[in-house]
Amino acid sequence: MKNVFHAVLAGLLVSACAGAPEPRSKMVASSSAAQEQGRPQELRDGIATASLEDAKLDRIRIADGIAEVAKGTYGNVHSLLVFRHGKLVSEHYFPGEDQNNHQGSLGLVLHNRETLHDVRSITKSVVALAVLIAHSRGQIPDLDQPLFDYFPEYAVEHAKEGKAGITIRHALTMTAGFEWSEGRANADNARLSAAPDPLAFVLGRPLVSPPGTRFNYNGGLTELLAAVVERATGTGIVQFTSDNLLTPLGITRFEWAKRSNGKPDPDSGLRLRSRDMAKIGLLLANKGAWRGRQIVPAELVEEAVNAHIDIPRTAEAAALGDRLGYGYQIWLPSFLIDGRRTDLIQLEGNGGQFVLIDRRADLMVVTTGGDYYRKDLQKWPEDIYPDIVEPALLDR
Repeated sequence: MKNVFHAVLAGLLVSACAGAPEPRSKMVASSSAAQEQGRPQELRDGIATASLEDAKLDRIRIADGIAEVAKGTYGNVHSLLVFRHGKLVSEHYFPGEDQNNHQGSLGLVLHNRETLHDVRSITKSVVALAVLIAHSRGQIPDLDQPLFDYFPEYAVEHAKEGKAGITIRHALTMTAGFEWSEGRANADNARLSAAPDPLAFVLGRPLVSPPGTRFNYNGGLTELLAAVVERATGTGIVQFTSDNLLTPLGITRFEWAKRSNGKPDPDSGLRLRSRDMAKIGLLLANKGAWRGRQIVPAELVEEAVNAHIDIPRTAEAAALGDRLGYGYQIWLPSFLIDGRRTDLIQLEGNGGQFVLIDRRADLMVVTTGGDYYRKDLQKWPEDIYPDIVEPALLDR
């Protein structure tokens, strides 16, 4: 399985380490032995744990896979968490060079379960869930409402040449039709970060395809969605998300970076701990419910995780059986493992941030990493699922 984000744009338990750091593989091996005799530690964070045996996962295969991750086979992975039937069954952290998206290099970080980590574009999925929560409460009455209804002051200048027909749903599915580039020097996402008026910058982009007809990855659309939430609810995206999504999930420690204009970065600014990032995935896997509370209506979660647009694949990928769809700021890859069709719900952020949900197998894999903007890896963290975790299933 190839890295979705790069393809489209180009396309075990840790203990604190004191003193001089040991080699990466030695550090992980020494800290993982205790966990691999049992289960991850159960904390008061709402996450239940179980053993690999309880989860019907082959302990030897998982241990061998962790060793490969520690060697760097899957790049600069910082954490790897595996869930089965909603329970955490394997939890590992790895030392590695890291960055803060808005502050620069952090140097070598000895990652552990308390480490806040950039989730990058997984922030987009969080914003989409905030939109759905506001929609479920009637604060955003209709996802097919024109975006310019929320930005009337920009309509006279920018609602031209078909742009008046762009809806909230088009923004959620990255099908607004704007000209937009990402992931290179002077790309539109970089220019957005420096724009004195980000809304005007996004709404002012030329229309290159009719709304709803073509996928084009566009962080500016998440900027608009965050502004819709603020204007519809009267609460900024950070506070609204904290009150209505993160806090109900028991996520009380996070950071949300700001752009140069002092406003929060809604498309890549969130920093979470790995176990908290996993809670976003568990919420989706559980159709919007968390510990008996329905945080997002189940029918809206189903809308979010179903493909609203199919994304063309390369001839090579198509020949291998790979397919790719996109929901509400959520990737939906489908591929073959030993001839078996596997459909995932995938949250992804630049550098190796992944939440991979296989509902059919009731499996979830979470990773963080530090391979920002790299395109030269032979194996990516998302490959851990088809290479290591899915083949370890004993009750397939």
